[in-house]
Amino acid sequence: MRGMTIAALAVLAMLGGAPRAHASETYAIDQRFGDIAFKVSHLGLFSSAGKFRRFTGSVTIDEAHPRNTRISVVIDTGSVAMSWQAAADMLRSPPYFDVGRYPDARFTSTRVTPQGSAGYEIDGMLELRGITQPVELHATLRDRHKGAVPGQEIADFVVTGVLRRSAFGMKADRTFVSDKVHLRIDARVRLDPPGHDG
Repeated sequence: MRGMTIAALAVLAMLGGAPRAHASETYAIDQRFGDIAFKVSHLGLFSSAGKFRRFTGSVTIDEAHPRNTRISVVIDTGSVAMSWQAAADMLRSPPYFDVGRYPDARFTSTRVTPQGSAGYEIDGMLELRGITQPVELHATLRDRHKGAVPGQEIADFVVTGVLRRSAFGMKADRTFVSDKVHLRIDARVRLDPPGHDG
């Protein structure tokens, strides 16, 4: 339910296939060009999808030790949006995200492993509704290019994963709403040149 993402995060272990970092560099995850989205099945007959509109994140890469790449994402759970308002309100309620008590979801990577020339397996911990559970994500580098600002580097990733909402205490409506939640995160990672404030 995305919270995840976190949902999102994964994005990036730019270990080799993405823009080159110097020593230890921190990349910003630019929410203006990305989505943290989720989809759940209902009775195995149809599905519904939503997204989180507000999140922040960063990726820190140690060029000398690329496996030390660290990804951190904070998601505003109250920013959840669905195609109909009643569903979004339901997800903000206590049986689901309980945004009154837990306004944020947080993902922190624990390991990033390259898979081929443009793929990365990302292991991390997701904190949602006060519960922390391990999450596995897969990130694929889709594009890399120079930004509009001289010295700016940009990489676009697609991150996918699956989690079980019951692992985070969301057990309401289990006969109608699947326990399995599919995540898709479209993320843009940006390294700004020194002195640029974004």
